[in-house]
Amino acid sequence: MNLPTIEYTILYNTKDITKDISEELIDIQYTDKVAGESDSLEITLNDADNRWQNTWYPEKGDSLQLIIRNEGAQLNCGIFEIDELAGSGTTDGDIFVVRALAAGVKKRLRTKTTYAHEDKTLREIANTVGGKLGLQLMGNVPEIRIHRVNQYREDDLTFLNRIGSEYGCVFSVRNNLLVFAYYKDLEGRGPSLILTKQDLISYDIRDTSHKTYSRSRVRHHDPYKKQVVSYFSKEDAGAPGTGADDLEIHTRVENEQQAEAKGDYALHKKNTQGVGGDIVLPGNLLFVSGNNFEQRGLGRLSGIYHIQEATHTINR
Repeated sequence: MNLPTIEYTILYNTKDITKDISEELIDIQYTDKVAGESDSLEITLNDADNRWQNTWYPEKGDSLQLIIRNEGAQLNCGIFEIDELAGSGTTDGDIFVVRALAAGVKKRLRTKTTYAHEDKTLREIANTVGGKLGLQLMGNVPEIRIHRVNQYREDDLTFLNRIGSEYGCVFSVRNNLLVFAYYKDLEGRGPSLILTKQDLISYDIRDTSHKTYSRSRVRHHDPYKKQVVSYFSKEDAGAPGTGADDLEIHTRVENEQQAEAKGDYALHKKNTQGVGGDIVLPGNLLFVSGNNFEQRGLGRLSGIYHIQEATHTINR
């Protein structure tokens, strides 16, 4: 299989250094993720003359930007901040590695905060946090009303992902944007590309013995209000082959809106996590986290998959 020849640009503190490092470059690895962790960039260089350990030694916190181009298409991987520098060597020579995270180094994002949010929607909470960080909120955030939620010694992104995850909501930082993603918007889109078995270098897809459910039931007794909040979902028509049992969810909810959002997402998550795995294919700029793709030619393992994490590797 012939791998594509691509072009790339690397900017260091907005300065184009592509030609300066091309002779020393061993490989570039860019990983983007739907949620949970920062996107990452790793550049590995041949340091035969030790310039990277000395005069070219980067500064932690400086910015890197990677742009990948292939056959007229372009993928702007975003802006990263240098988080870790590493040198290693053997009798064959020295290697220098630069590791960077998207929005991972900024002190304001890593600072642990204690704060109580009262009588706000999830969107209003996200706007409050984004405004404090100087970030603009992007995305259609559900108007879920939350009476009170505490942020106790958590950094802001961890806090947002914690309170949003039960509803199927995730937040990430891209440049100056606080980007919101909702599972119905992401997984409900059509496939961005179609792959056959011949398009793959390798695959490892697993269909696990995983229990599925027809409906979800949420029930919570509020000891302060002395009342019960409950929700019984409709059957999950989006997951074929679901079981006949109901999914019992034990979680704190303040109102029926929260119960419905948590119940629907928990049922969806249970019924769609039985089949998944890893594939390796020649570089494709549409293969990024959050996109869906259709896989053909794998028998009953064929179907539409949602990309949770994608890694693009460029080497000389």
